[in-house]
Amino acid sequence: MKMITTIALFVFSAQLFACPNLTGTYMSPSKDRIILDQNDCLQIAVESKDLNQTLVLNNQYVVVLDDADVRAEGRGAFVGDVLALEVKVKYKIAPPVPRILLPVRAVNNYTQTVDGNLIEVSKIYNDTNGVLASTKTIYKKQ
Repeated sequence: MKMITTIALFVFSAQLFACPNLTGTYMSPSKDRIILDQNDCLQIAVESKDLNQTLVLNNQYVVVLDDADVRAEGRGAFVGDVLALEVKVKYKIAPPVPRILLPVRAVNNYTQTVDGNLIEVSKIYNDTNGVLASTKTIYKKQ
């Protein structure tokens, strides 16, 4: 009986820490589309107007863009049932924008509603960690 209880507890606790499957195509009210293709809790491909990238979900930065003007690094991980994607930008050529207004980091957090829709909470930060913009968008599953 102890063995059955131990196995049941192990299976139940493993389910508590499993990440949600966010794979699907989603559409915002403004007709912006986001496509997520998830491989378990290990990797996710994101296709949207702002990003077309596959990230290993190990919370380690990888180069997602490197051109003459900027170098951008991204990382992703599940934090509980929230998919957290972060991109930080290093400018090679200083843009003509006051430093206080210059975006250097963006964080998108994705969660799934009970009916399978996707909630995106986005924040864009400057180099002093001040929030330049914050949005919340609900994408309907297609």
